[in-house]
Amino acid sequence: MLKALERTNHQAEPVASSFLVDQVAALLRYDPSVRSGERDASSAMSAVAGRVWSVLGDRRLFDRTAVDELRAELAWLAEALAPLSHSAPVREPAQASGCAYEAAYDAALTALESDRYFRLVADLQQFCSTPPVRPQRRLHLYRS
Repeated sequence: MLKALERTNHQAEPVASSFLVDQVAALLRYDPSVRSGERDASSAMSAVAGRVWSVLGDRRLFDRTAVDELRAELAWLAEALAPLSHSAPVREPAQASGCAYEAAYDAALTALESDRYFRLVADLQQFCSTPPVRPQRRLHLYRS
């Protein structure tokens, strides 16, 4: 049974890494759409950030100390995008919901133009190029 678990975990590493690379690429693909104010782009980008956050949380695959800061930064990004995800642009600027959308858009744009965001992107790309995979567990003494 232990051998099967070790094989499954070891085989999951490339799959998780590949998924992670795909999700980081998707995150970057949504960036221009969010910046241009396209409807639903911010919720899609936030969802991708959540998926990356989730994959990085797999303690069986990745070294915890290497992912905790990335996960905190992904949570910050999702939080910055959330108000924009939950508000809709209004054609008539005099309405209160239009003001809420503009404020949410400004906050999301400020986050996407920050050094913090660019550092997150660089860190994610670095992580994907050399993922700090958790070392394989030592063999059990009773292994046959």
